Amino acid sequence: MPDHDTVRRPRRWVLWLLLALSAALLAAASWFCFTTHPKVAGLRNILAYKAVHRRGTPAVRAGALPGALSGTVRDDEGRPVAGAVVLVASRLGHTFTSETGPDGTYAIGGLPPGRYVPVAAKRGYVDALPQRCLAGLCAKQARTIRPGREVRAPGLTLAPEAPPRLMIDGSLVISPTQTVQTRAPLPGRADRTRFSFERGGVRDAECFLYEPEGAAGPYPALFQVLPGPVLNWEIVAVPFAAQGYSVLACYPFRGTDIDGDVVDLLTALEYFRRGRLPSHADLSRLGLIGASWTSIHSYRLLETTEEFDVALILGGLADAFAFRLASEQGTAYARPPFDQVLMALGFPNTSPEQYFKFSVRYHLQDLPPLCLLHGTTDELLPFEQSALLDQVLTRRGLEHRTFFYEGLTHYFSTSAEDATTQQMFRDSLDCLGERLGTGAAPAP
Repeated sequence: MPDHDTVRRPRRWVLWLLLALSAALLAAASWFCFTTHPKVAGLRNILAYKAVHRRGTPAVRAGALPGALSGTVRDDEGRPVAGAVVLVASRLGHTFTSETGPDGTYAIGGLPPGRYVPVAAKRGYVDALPQRCLAGLCAKQARTIRPGREVRAPGLTLAPEAPPRLMIDGSLVISPTQTVQTRAPLPGRADRTRFSFERGGVRDAECFLYEPEGAAGPYPALFQVLPGPVLNWEIVAVPFAAQGYSVLACYPFRGTDIDGDVVDLLTALEYFRRGRLPSHADLSRLGLIGASWTSIHSYRLLETTEEFDVALILGGLADAFAFRLASEQGTAYARPPFDQVLMALGFPNTSPEQYFKFSVRYHLQDLPPLCLLHGTTDELLPFEQSALLDQVLTRRGLEHRTFFYEGLTHYFSTSAEDATTQQMFRDSLDCLGERLGTGAAPAP
């Protein structure tokens, strides 16, 4: 007859194994639900989005008595921060904002009932989000607004934004210079030099320098942040170089890691600035050009550094919340892969931080003069994005010029004979020339 202890021992072993497996599964589930790793958070948001949309479009309660949210914004030393923008958004992307007073307090009224996570911003600080973190796992502090009630929000802390650390090393590789040409928007030729460098173990191979053929210079410099591989967008780089600019063109490739892309871009610019590239540029005259989705990167660059004398944005994004709302309502089309990007950002009411970071209309402090150019039939980013930003800039008295082009779709046309595209290019040259001039710098 078997010993009872012998029978009981394997049963205990199985019990401990089951407990260990349960603990491991619980830890894995907690990590998946609360980690801030960009790829995991994006996957988590995509799954949540699809689960909600299987039951229909997320509803916003209409007709209910609105409520309010109030709170305080302080710096990391506990002092109140005046003039900070505080925002909450609905699940679809409607936004409600306030600005902090001298004592750092704010109040946002007219809020439909629901759950909200507030965010805050001010130039020189990292955007603030109320969350509690432990060992890399973070839980956001949402507040539920009930009809006719004012709710106190968790405190928001704005920490100073440290300048990015740029590592300039011996990883720079420069390819031989070639002469290239394009037909649109005007025929032009330029000398093209490809270069790459490593940062964080990743080689950035999507940067090119374009200069007037047989350049003597010095020429005013343009930094172009392009929305696709540079060689596919020479329609933008070559014509500007042919008109007397030294053009540094890069394609950011880190997906939703915009801040990582910005450090890459600033690193490329630093190689340029230190004379490590075969350039004839006058970097005391420096402009920025962004387009389409890389308008996000361009605006982040403008928030990070004050080096640019003027910025030109072609068919850009000004308010990611408004784009999300238009996509939900069917008035804007987020074509692949941008539809996945929107899902990965999460719902604006409980995950507003990336939408907020991608919305320049809430980060307008200390920007250089802007030139906005947009086609009225833009099928990807509605021209209302530039119209909205134009209204905000005008209301705040900030220097800018805005151009709309009837019948022009997204970005430059590929037809050299397209009169509208040619006019858009000439307007771009006028905007840049007002601040940078053209051709060789005058002798001292």
